[in-house]
Amino acid sequence: MNDLNNKKLQAENEMDEVIKKRIYGNGATEMTEELRRKMIEILGQCKDMVICTTREDGWPQANTVGFVSMEEHIYFETFTKSSKALNIARDNRISIAISPFYENVANGCGISLAGYAEPVTDEETAKECTRLLLEKMPELADITYNDGDPVFPDPNITKYRIIPTVISILDFEKGFGHADLVVTGE
Repeated sequence: MNDLNNKKLQAENEMDEVIKKRIYGNGATEMTEELRRKMIEILGQCKDMVICTTREDGWPQANTVGFVSMEEHIYFETFTKSSKALNIARDNRISIAISPFYENVANGCGISLAGYAEPVTDEETAKECTRLLLEKMPELADITYNDGDPVFPDPNITKYRIIPTVISILDFEKGFGHADLVVTGE
């Protein structure tokens, strides 16, 4: 518990006073049931996320990928030899951003987080990710690559689970720019 308190204090110390006052009025917090429900709601509205990894030369690399979620847990897949996978193998720290479409910016919401990506090694979880991805994007079943092979499922992919350390849950319905900063114990 002391480690979690230290992480929350560190996150708060990294904010300037304007951001602390206008955006994160509550400071850093632990995940509450209300925030967990909001996160699950946002995840359920979105198909894509932007994932940022670190290239070998130190530059950040951002890519859009499809994802699935099981409750608040986020999973994605990519080619095993893709730049994303190679970057994660070298340094598994990642950042992601997820935001559903909104007509009015005053009603915006989204999630951004920092954490770690780890390969899914549990076969049951991998199968459930495949099922959920096909349920979320059924059109994948009918798409083929240029060579005629089916896009989904592809044996040349690796599935990843995202382990968050810091989560920012944006909810502008609570006030423009409002976000709750959640520091996890992981």
